[in-house]
Amino acid sequence: MKISCISPSPHSSHPPSNYGYSTLLDIKGQKAKNIEKAIACYQEAFRVYTFEAFPEDWAMTQYNLAIAYYDRIKGEKAQNIEEAIACYQQALRVDTFEAFPEDWAMIQTILGNAYLDRIKGEKAQNIEDAIAFYQQALRVYTFEAFSEKWAITQNNLGNAYYKRIKGEKAQNIEDAIACYQQALRVFTFEAFSEKWAITQNNFGNAYRDRIKGEKSQNIEEAIAFYQQALRVYTFEAFSEKWAITQNNLGNAYYKRIKGEKAQNIEDAIACYQQALRVFTFEAFSEKWAITQNNFGNAYRDRIKGEK
Repeated sequence: MKISCISPSPHSSHPPSNYGYSTLLDIKGQKAKNIEKAIACYQEAFRVYTFEAFPEDWAMTQYNLAIAYYDRIKGEKAQNIEEAIACYQQALRVDTFEAFPEDWAMIQTILGNAYLDRIKGEKAQNIEDAIAFYQQALRVYTFEAFSEKWAITQNNLGNAYYKRIKGEKAQNIEDAIACYQQALRVFTFEAFSEKWAITQNNFGNAYRDRIKGEKSQNIEEAIAFYQQALRVYTFEAFSEKWAITQNNLGNAYYKRIKGEKAQNIEDAIACYQQALRVFTFEAFSEKWAITQNNFGNAYRDRIKGEK
């Protein structure tokens, strides 16, 4: 019933000074075509930027090519992620822990994201690999030296624990909650409102599914976290994230134990209706289908209205 955990992404420390990167960010053209052009430009750059002659420029281009494959719309998603992983691993031939620790940590974090999203391979092992990459990044990204990147990595590590298949589920969720709590040491409403909202949403997911503690109170906490996220995620400013949070809030109301059951289901239906203002069949077919399924569950159990 969940749509996703939202992960903030670190930005490249390499200077985005080549034509391919500019093409990737060209808002005037069609995104899919622009990404294909970017891939072609980066591949052309390798005619000059060889590992032997220009190792740092070669690594920078591998990194940017990985971003393009990761964001690619054309082609098979599973293979695009594999291409991105391969490029990041190539970049690590230059961006080692010893020579470029900050760049190394950044790539570790992004590899964590890639393995968390990976389609090929065994899902349980992919998540274990993601956890390992995030933990590696935290060797460099300390709270004292890189507070924002540390918090980003804590948030993403929380997402990995939340999705973890191996280990005890109850403890995995507790580990996720602990990571989100760490992230909020940096991501305050005042300083990082959007990332604060991301973490509030992820907290909501974790508390909604929490096994330890009292279930009814955990769901109340989840509802409160989603409502906090909506202080930032408005329809006007963050329509997709607003819709994700509306869907998640609907799921929490659907599972709610406290309050009147009939009203809880009505509140869930209202949230799903809000989400469909954004999740149309044309624009977000998969999320539209998820929300339609959630609607079906709520209407099946509805008490008010004509049975």
